[in-house]
Amino acid sequence: MNVKINNLLLLFLATALSLISCDAEKIVYFEDVIGENAANLEFTQTIPIGANSWVADNIDQDGVLISEEGIHNWTSTADVIRTYVRTGAGDLNVGLAIKTSEGGSKFKVTVNGTSKELIITTEDYVDYGIGVFPVEDGYNTIEIEALEKSGTFVGDINSLLLGGPAAADGVVYNPVDNFHFGRRGPSVNIGYQTPEGKDVQYFYNELTVAEGEDVLGSYFMTNGHSQGYFGLQVNTNAERRVLFSIWSAFDTDDPNQIPEDYMVTELGSGEGVTVQNFGNEGSGLQSFKNIGWQTGVTYKFILKGEPSDVEGSTDYTGYFFDPAVGEWEMIASLRRPQTSTYLTGLYSFLENFNPATGNITRQGNYSNQWAYTTDGTWNEVTEATFRVDATAANGDRMDFYGGTEGNGFILKNCGFFNDFTSVGSALTRDSGTQPDVDLDALPQVVVLGPATELDRTGWTVIDYSTQEDQGGEGDTGRAADVLDGDLNTYWHSCWAGCSPTPPHHITIDMGAENLVDGVRFYQRQSTGRSVENLEIQISTDNVNWTSMGDFVLAKTADAQEVDFDTAQTFRYLKFIAKSGHDGTDNAAMAEIIPFTRD
Repeated sequence: MNVKINNLLLLFLATALSLISCDAEKIVYFEDVIGENAANLEFTQTIPIGANSWVADNIDQDGVLISEEGIHNWTSTADVIRTYVRTGAGDLNVGLAIKTSEGGSKFKVTVNGTSKELIITTEDYVDYGIGVFPVEDGYNTIEIEALEKSGTFVGDINSLLLGGPAAADGVVYNPVDNFHFGRRGPSVNIGYQTPEGKDVQYFYNELTVAEGEDVLGSYFMTNGHSQGYFGLQVNTNAERRVLFSIWSAFDTDDPNQIPEDYMVTELGSGEGVTVQNFGNEGSGLQSFKNIGWQTGVTYKFILKGEPSDVEGSTDYTGYFFDPAVGEWEMIASLRRPQTSTYLTGLYSFLENFNPATGNITRQGNYSNQWAYTTDGTWNEVTEATFRVDATAANGDRMDFYGGTEGNGFILKNCGFFNDFTSVGSALTRDSGTQPDVDLDALPQVVVLGPATELDRTGWTVIDYSTQEDQGGEGDTGRAADVLDGDLNTYWHSCWAGCSPTPPHHITIDMGAENLVDGVRFYQRQSTGRSVENLEIQISTDNVNWTSMGDFVLAKTADAQEVDFDTAQTFRYLKFIAKSGHDGTDNAAMAEIIPFTRD
């Protein structure tokens, strides 16, 4: 349905009202500001502006201003909105479904370098014609800037209106029913062609991310397969993980629903690696470590997958080589029941898991792939097929690319570039170099027996740095609460009337010496003030202390186990909380439970 806007009429009414108004501050329409092209525009497309917009150069404001309903809570003239649509070439009619505060606001709208300034005053939503802009075939950026405002809010925008020759053959945009995934951007992947008639036991891959391509929210997944994935993530400005995950064979997004005989279990993990359950996109077990990986460095990955000694299960192990470390490290070895197979469905992908950065391009170079088969030979993998996710396949976004460069495959997405790759394209890279790695020398998995919690009856807390015993946490908050067996109570560092700084500590007297293999921790169940970095010390006399090392806990309510290198006999345990996940000086812990293993 065509929408026709006549701003000349609005100009006349607004000007007439201004002549009789007592409010000298009220902004009205001025034809010389708006420009002659703003009147009598026809629109054939109504675009959900929230699903296709971002706050320029301000990720933190993205979730404040952008929603499924549009652009709202816009209070600062420093925030600039950029909206992206793919059109044909020619003249593009641009309008907005907009309202402003009582005094109105002055806007500058720029489309591919052409700008128009205008003043809009309307306390009710109106379809407002902005002007006609010449555009090229492909993605075009519509930038909306607030130059002045007279009230608290700049304005609210529900829709972008488009028309004219450039929109005549349709417009590519992200629909509101794909708000989350569409704003994340299209995920791209390549499916590798592995040797036919052979069982793949190891898969080798290399990854290089160039400077500037490590955009927040990126997951450069190198060693994917039918049951999981392995690669590098940009999680926050301070955290850059290597991540290795295996899905459960039980189909659910809630890990709490997985039956025991379907649960993925940990066989072992490397130093500093966190292992925990995950959900929301399937469920299973994930392992990760913050390694602070760098751009311009080539990292190497080996995935091993083979039927387990336990009938009906498969063991998967992820190995990682950081040139700065100089040796292969094991991330984790995970056992998946209800499956007995070697590696199948090998692939790599590039995705963005942060919708606030879906307007920024990122790219990875996945190179020198090799498959080691059970006949004891390395087989080079040089052919792959380019594939995409539903956002791309449905035509909601077309900023996706797959190609080759030397002995590597290139994956690129997001950022609204125009050079897209046809889905299903066959890709062939140049030959590389066989991996120089002794598979038998890779770190071996030490299979851990089941943990048996020690009986804590009669144990006491004999020392602590501080505790919240002034009512700030209600009936809990005391150090002794880490021994009460109740996950709903917890120790909390003092905060009501005091301001202690880390490290915090709690010293536990077990009453007698015990043989201990490790310690099980439960974070506060709300995960507020969760401990991230901690140290464990032990003593036989409460005078001389030995450190068991520094450990990292995840921000989760699930049980987390810290194993000592060897079993230790001691009476006194000191828990030292060095820093938390939320970056504050406070810390909390629900339960501290030493255990033995069979």
